[in-house]
Amino acid sequence: MIDPSRKTARLRWARISIPGAGYFLTICTQHREPVLTDPYQAPRIESALFELRSAGDIDLHAATIMPDHVHLLFVLGSRLPLGRVMAKFKTVARENGSGGWRWQQDGFEHRQRPEETEEDYGFYIFMNPYRARLLSTAERWPWWVCPEPTRFMFTQHLNADGTPPIEWLDSIERVAKTVVAGE
Repeated sequence: MIDPSRKTARLRWARISIPGAGYFLTICTQHREPVLTDPYQAPRIESALFELRSAGDIDLHAATIMPDHVHLLFVLGSRLPLGRVMAKFKTVARENGSGGWRWQQDGFEHRQRPEETEEDYGFYIFMNPYRARLLSTAERWPWWVCPEPTRFMFTQHLNADGTPPIEWLDSIERVAKTVVAGE
């Protein structure tokens, strides 16, 4: 049953699904249960992303699997509308409901506007585990998914081991304010 205080129906009513448009999504587990970076679950989520990509449902640009949510940046394909892509991802990532946990209904979605840069979204997604202090900048987050890292200019400035410079922690808050206002 839909909780009327969440205004879920209103979210779906206002959803605009445009093939070829860029989208930034945040999809959370129910009750923010921290199960997604489990050694079995995280590879399953990564596989679900590549399944969507290989089916032509999305052109995946970047994703980060966090303990209780996933950030996605992609261009919507022409095969399925956005709501169906979200549903397919949730179903495949949970192995058709056998995962022992649940996704929160809906999620945060944002269609990128022409004046917004994909670079900021990619940077935010990459830096999210560091921003959440899940690891230090001397460590590499294993669940950053980016099929074409050269798409983002910031990847050229990573340390040789793929870790971010410590100074980036200062700039992530500025980027977060512009990228995820309202998340």
